[in-house]
Amino acid sequence: MRIIPLDPKDFPDLREAHRGRVSYPILKQFLEMKIPMGQLDREGMQQSFQSLYSSLTAYTRSHSLPIKIMSRQGEIVFVRLDMDKDGNIDPDWVPPEKRPPGTITPITPEVVAERAQKEKGKVTK
Repeated sequence: MRIIPLDPKDFPDLREAHRGRVSYPILKQFLEMKIPMGQLDREGMQQSFQSLYSSLTAYTRSHSLPIKIMSRQGEIVFVRLDMDKDGNIDPDWVPPEKRPPGTITPITPEVVAERAQKEKGKVTK
């Protein structure tokens, strides 16, 4: 493998590449609105639906943001994970993958027998 040197003068329309920084302003705006759910208005955006959806979900995952991104009927919907139904924000929110494991209750023969008595003859639990 080798690299062949080129002269930039041979490419008059060459311009500096830059990262679009599309995800950060969108997600920041949603978080600052302090609403539990919101839909993105994509009017005037150059990115395709799939490209934008992918970059937004990757950004929230890599930065551990408290936002769930969904697509509904061709629209992008944001849901706050750190906000309860009353609109209160939990400042100590931690993503599920970073939470410490809870205590595990062992299943003893007594627990199995008790559950068997409760569920005996039932079609569903």
